[in-house]
Amino acid sequence: MQSLKGHLLIAAPHLDTPVFARSVILMLDHNKDGAMGLILNQPINTLITDLAGRIFEEDFEWDKPLHLGGPVPGSLIVLHTLESLGDLEIIPGVFVTLEASSVQQIIRQRPEPSLVIANYSGWGPGQLEGEFNWDSWITLPATSDRVFWTGEKDLWKVVVGEVNAIKLSEFLGLKTRPADPRLN
Repeated sequence: MQSLKGHLLIAAPHLDTPVFARSVILMLDHNKDGAMGLILNQPINTLITDLAGRIFEEDFEWDKPLHLGGPVPGSLIVLHTLESLGDLEIIPGVFVTLEASSVQQIIRQRPEPSLVIANYSGWGPGQLEGEFNWDSWITLPATSDRVFWTGEKDLWKVVVGEVNAIKLSEFLGLKTRPADPRLN
């Protein structure tokens, strides 16, 4: 299987596990040794202001919700657009920061767009490929707009709709399709 780094992993409609149901995951890494990603659409009832003050022993004013990145415990991770503080560029213009002192710097700066995420999603060797055999996941290339989604509609519904439109276009043999099919 080709690497899914920089792609969205979208939960299939029938996937009903508590953490992953209707989730959209940005894949940070995927190779023969396993895979790692961050759920993008699971904000939790904790604000960065509350959490960062406890972790960094410093007061922060940022009423931004913390997101749950998956079931695997880990340090805070930030997705953002600040190249100078990025540990790794996932897609053009979207960076991930994992190192604690850099995470603290980013939280001080309160950049937008950004997501501050606790925990991550991880798969061992061959595990994700096995889940594809069960049709548990759909993929779509990640874009900055999808990673930092601010639209009114639920991100999962939006990307599932995009995948369905692509599949329909392929089925019908359409060479091009408008960005918004309602305008066709």
